[in-house]
Amino acid sequence: MTRERFSSPIILKVLAIVLWIASSALALLALNSAANVAASIYAAFWAGGGQYGEAYYSAVALRQAVILPGSLILVATIIGSTEYHLRHFNTPGSWRLFGYVLGAEAGILLLAGML
Repeated sequence: MTRERFSSPIILKVLAIVLWIASSALALLALNSAANVAASIYAAFWAGGGQYGEAYYSAVALRQAVILPGSLILVATIIGSTEYHLRHFNTPGSWRLFGYVLGAEAGILLLAGML
């Protein structure tokens, strides 16, 4: 009974939608965290340890340089993964892609948390 209920397509579809929304929201947080990491590394090595003062505008420019291409990659990844999941629903590759995306986002957030 439990096996039949878990393999129900509606439950798997809801799970896929929830995971897709969660990965999209985490991607936004990871993008902001990646920009913070880039600004922190810049401040540590090239700005004398502080992001404010004379290095402020350089840090802002660096954040924008990370956010713009990162957001383009993010949108392409979200659209591409959506297309992939719609065409290959409930296959091992589809669930593996969820794992890769969530793992990469968790890694970026973990790196930002450590810095």
